[in-house]
Amino acid sequence: MTEEIFKLSDRRRQLSYASYGPETGRPVLYFHGTPSSRLEVLLLNNYGINLEQMLHDAGLRLIAVDRPGMGFSTYNRKGNFLSFADDTKELLDHLGIASCAVMCWSGGGPYALAMAHRHPSSITVVHILCGFTRKFGRDVTRLMGLNKFYFFAARYTPFLLRTALFILARKKIRGSVPQKFTGLPYEDYTLLKDPRDLDAVATMTMKQACRFGSKGAIHEARNYYRDFGFDVSEVRQPVHYWWGTKDMTVIRLHAETIEQHAPGGTMHYREREGHLSLYVNYFHDVLQVISQQYPS
Repeated sequence: MTEEIFKLSDRRRQLSYASYGPETGRPVLYFHGTPSSRLEVLLLNNYGINLEQMLHDAGLRLIAVDRPGMGFSTYNRKGNFLSFADDTKELLDHLGIASCAVMCWSGGGPYALAMAHRHPSSITVVHILCGFTRKFGRDVTRLMGLNKFYFFAARYTPFLLRTALFILARKKIRGSVPQKFTGLPYEDYTLLKDPRDLDAVATMTMKQACRFGSKGAIHEARNYYRDFGFDVSEVRQPVHYWWGTKDMTVIRLHAETIEQHAPGGTMHYREREGHLSLYVNYFHDVLQVISQQYPS
């Protein structure tokens, strides 16, 4: 892994990113979940998966970008899905990447779709691992699991969420949480019931996202309630959507949005997989599909 800071053209803001896999590998943009960071993919190593070896075997170079206000990327108080696509296009130009695939998990969904819509010549294919694909209206929030309260807090009581994230970002997790209080299916809970696993995942995601404050995370959480600035039906590239039938974090409506409205949608439903378990168990499969899609 290598980490870099890229100065955007406005000369005021920067994007931080990490590269994984061989330097000569075929590039794949990676957009993390929420709140999370460029280090998110390292959680695979925590579950005995050798990320670097997997990328070398697939011949892929993963470029994971911190979103504004998370990790080392500068907060953008006017930022949205499309503005981040423009920022990322600057990064691709800087890296000399004319076109590539984009891959994301969870909250990265709208960003991957926005990138494909805004810069269609730069993105060849979109792979979404159980990610958001539609704005949070009542049809979505009434079906969400306990994670809905995080987004409710961001929208209605951001000052309380700011305090909670400040404390959690600086606290080492030492105890387990009973499953009934997590709202997670067994498939996901079993990967997080050990406090060491939970703390490791939190360190690479939420703690890294909020290392310099929670403004970026809260701003992003509020953005999911707003129009994306485009319609999924306008995304013309192939869109592969991976979803586990036990997922209680990202509900089935998001999968159905791609299935019903994306012109190039291909669905990968996986029985008895949750949100984290699909990520851990099928990351390799996604990379293999991406590798096969690159021109030989």
